[in-house]
Amino acid sequence: MSEALSRLMIHGRQKLKPADFLLDDKLYVAFDTDDIDPVNGDLIIERIRFPDFSCNWSRFSIPSDVRVRPHGRPDDGCYSFAVEVARYKKLATTVHDPVCEPTYENYAHVEIREILPDESVYSEPPRDRKLSSKGRKKLRLEYRLNILNRRTIELQIGQASAK
Repeated sequence: MSEALSRLMIHGRQKLKPADFLLDDKLYVAFDTDDIDPVNGDLIIERIRFPDFSCNWSRFSIPSDVRVRPHGRPDDGCYSFAVEVARYKKLATTVHDPVCEPTYENYAHVEIREILPDESVYSEPPRDRKLSSKGRKKLRLEYRLNILNRRTIELQIGQASAK
């Protein structure tokens, strides 16, 4: 755990821009038993939060690092998907959003934020923006389904971390 905390510390590193992400960079997301459908054993699509979806950036993190976040648990699972998937149909973009709190730092923290139709994936939209219309609601569901279909399980719930 101390290795993870050290890896995630900011150490004076600067916040990066959306243009700094590579399309094949991975984004790591924690999940637990509450996120799994007991009938089919798969992730519940509604548990994929969008917009303002928190992830860890693979450039500065490994899958098990999601377990050391506040409210994280040592047996949380982790799935990943590529930045290219996060930018599906230019509905959202990745924003590097390092966390710097007195008891926790996470330089790898990223938020996936919804963008307006005329904005670029290289823009940095504000947090807590939720566009409302029936069309956008349908697109958000399509967006979540795309993540569900293109994600890779990095760690199963309860799986020990690989070194």
